[in-house]
Amino acid sequence: MNTFWQFENRWLITATLRMKTALSVGSRASLLPAGSHLPVIKTPEGIPFIPGSSLKGVVRTYVERVLRTMDEIKKKYQGQRLWACDPLDEKQRCVIAKCCDHCEGCKGNCCSDCNRCKNCMVQRATRNNRLDDSLFVQELSQRSCTACQLFGSPWLASRVAFQDAMLANRDSLLRLTEVRDGVGIDRDLGSAKTDIKYDFETVPARAEFGITIVVENGEEWEVGLLLLALEAMKRGELPVGGKTTRGPGWGELVDLEVQHIGKDNLLAYLTGTAQPEQKDPIQLLRRFSEQLNGGSHA
Repeated sequence: MNTFWQFENRWLITATLRMKTALSVGSRASLLPAGSHLPVIKTPEGIPFIPGSSLKGVVRTYVERVLRTMDEIKKKYQGQRLWACDPLDEKQRCVIAKCCDHCEGCKGNCCSDCNRCKNCMVQRATRNNRLDDSLFVQELSQRSCTACQLFGSPWLASRVAFQDAMLANRDSLLRLTEVRDGVGIDRDLGSAKTDIKYDFETVPARAEFGITIVVENGEEWEVGLLLLALEAMKRGELPVGGKTTRGPGWGELVDLEVQHIGKDNLLAYLTGTAQPEQKDPIQLLRRFSEQLNGGSHA
C-alpha cells in the first residue's frame, strides 16, 4: 500500500522540553563582529530554538538502537520483524541504489543483492515500458527496515515530521544565551593544549521548548515505538544538541500529549467542528509492549 496516496490518519504528539542543564545547538558561525566562536542557532529575531532535524536525529538514533536490540533477541510485532539497517553505510542499508553492473537490465535475480536493489526493483515493477508505482512501492516497503519505513530513507519519504522547537518561556529567563569557555586537550598529556582556547554559546538551564511531532498514516504500534524514545526523554536520559558528554543538553520532557485524527472525523476536524481524539501515551506504550512476542534464546 502507498502510505501517501490518501489520508488514513494523523497523530499529533506535543510536549515541552525543560532543560536541566544548558543547551548547545550550534550554528556554523556568528554574524556579529565580536560573536562567539560557536554560537547557538537563532531565529532572525535572535531567539534560540532547536531545529526539528536535531530532534529527529536524536529520536531516530535511539529508536534504531532499540530496534536492533529487539531484532537480536527475536522480538516481533504480530509476526513482523522489527529491525534497523545502517542508513549511513551504503552496503549495510536495507535498500541499496545499485547491486552490480548488470542491474540496469535485470529481469529477475542478477546477483545476491538483487532483492534489495532499488534499480532492480524498478526493473521488476516495469510493465510495457511503464513503471507500476503500486508494485514498486509495495516491494520497496517490504524490503525497507522498520526505521526507514517510519523515518524515511533515500527512497521513501518520512512519515514523521518534527517541527522546530521554539523557546516557550523567554520572558522568565534572565538571559537568552550564555557564553562558556572551552579549551583543546592534548591527548598525550591529558591537559589543556597551548593556544587552543575557544568559547561557545549555550541556552541557559531552565529554558523550555515546545515540541510538536506529526505522524502521517501511522499505525498505533508505530506511535508506541516512537513513544519509547520520548519516554527516555521524559526520564531525562536522552540528551539533545552538542557537547552532551561534558554537561550541556540534558533535560526532561513534560506535558506529553498524544492526539489522533482518523479519516472518519477528518472533515469535521478540518472545518473546526471536531477536536482530535485524546490518546493515553502510557496505554499506547503498554499495548505495544504487550503485543510484542518472541524472546531471547535460552
